[in-house]
Amino acid sequence: MWKRRSKILFFSSAIISLFILVQMGLYVTEKLSGVAVRNVFQQCTSLLQSLGIPWMALVLDILVVSTPFLVIWLVGKQLYLCSRTYRKMSSLKDEALTAALNETYNEGRDGIIVVTHPEPIALTMRFIRPKIVVSTGLLQLLDSGELEALLRHEIFHMKHRDPLKAFVLVVCSSVLWYVPILKWTRKQYTAAREVLADSSAIEEMGSAESLGSALLKLMRRNRTVRYSFTYASFADSSINYRIKCLIDPQAEFSFKLPVKRTMFSLQVVAILSVLFISELL
Repeated sequence: MWKRRSKILFFSSAIISLFILVQMGLYVTEKLSGVAVRNVFQQCTSLLQSLGIPWMALVLDILVVSTPFLVIWLVGKQLYLCSRTYRKMSSLKDEALTAALNETYNEGRDGIIVVTHPEPIALTMRFIRPKIVVSTGLLQLLDSGELEALLRHEIFHMKHRDPLKAFVLVVCSSVLWYVPILKWTRKQYTAAREVLADSSAIEEMGSAESLGSALLKLMRRNRTVRYSFTYASFADSSINYRIKCLIDPQAEFSFKLPVKRTMFSLQVVAILSVLFISELL
């Protein structure tokens, strides 16, 4: 259920976002080149001018032109913050513990980094070559079974490149803020991936006991370090979903769409679709 749900959420968001962004690109191309290119935003502009509200057409132009700059700014900011944090963490790397954890839990491959830090840190970061980062504070907090369960959880995120997928949805929902359903799908996608990572860890451990114990310890501390870039963290999100799944793995969770966001988003997409079809006819 959760695997199918995560795929639906990701691809629906990606398709909606790609459609709108491609249409924006065609509109900008037409404006710059003067060559007529079929696109919904040209239709919107013509409609607004025919209705006698040219100022709204100007607002639409500003929205379209500002979008690529917003994309560049968001992507650049995320890459900069992620790179800066990773460099800082690498400087705090404990070589002996890093080698030991990679040998024990990651088949000797270089995927886990242990950093010297008093607070519990457990996250998967970087978009192209994801790495798992844990702190010495976390190692002191958890016993061996809890640590293994946590690492199995994070290894799932690393193998499936979840930070990159989450990053794509963050950019889409931030840039296309006037399609509010994208923000909801991003949150639901994050929840689904966390539940799937938990399920993978439980399957490998053979029990939910160690995973649940690790999650409760981190919740009680309530001092996990948070960062401004996109990453997958063990105890930062979807806690309620995950606890319910740990208590009752067979529980069914309803997939309720937010009515207001859904209706507004459907109106935006429907208008763009109608204009696109009318342009083709």
